[in-house]
Amino acid sequence: MTHLKINIVILISSVIFLISLTQDCVNYQYFGSIHYPSYLAFLLGWTYFDGFRWEGFVWFANLLYFLGIVLTIKRNYKAVFALIISSFLAISFIFFDNITITKSGRIASIIELESGYFLWLISILFLTFLRFI
Repeated sequence: MTHLKINIVILISSVIFLISLTQDCVNYQYFGSIHYPSYLAFLLGWTYFDGFRWEGFVWFANLLYFLGIVLTIKRNYKAVFALIISSFLAISFIFFDNITITKSGRIASIIELESGYFLWLISILFLTFLRFI
C-alpha cells in the first residue's frame, strides 16, 4: 500500500475508535441493568490487570492497537504482530459471561455487548485486515 492509503486506513480506523468511545460497551446485571460507557472502559480498564482478572488482558488490546498504528506509520513489519494480537484480545471478550465490576472482585453477568464494543472491535479488525493488503 502507498503511504497515502495507509494514512487513510489509519484515519478511518482511528475515527471509528473515537466514535466507539462515545457509546456504551456492555450492559450488565448488578442490582439492575447497567450500561457501561466505553470511555470508562478505556480509561479504567487497565486497573483490572492484576493477574487474576482477564478483563485487564483484554484492555491491552488498546496498547497493542496504538503500537500497531505507530509501527505502521514507521513501516515496520512488526506492526502486523501487534495488530494480530490486539485483534485476538479484542475478540476474546465476546466469550466472557461475567465481568469484574469492582476492585474488590464483585462479579456481574453480562446481559449484552453494545455498540461501543463492536465499534471498538471493528476499528481494530479494520486496521489489522487492511494492513495485509
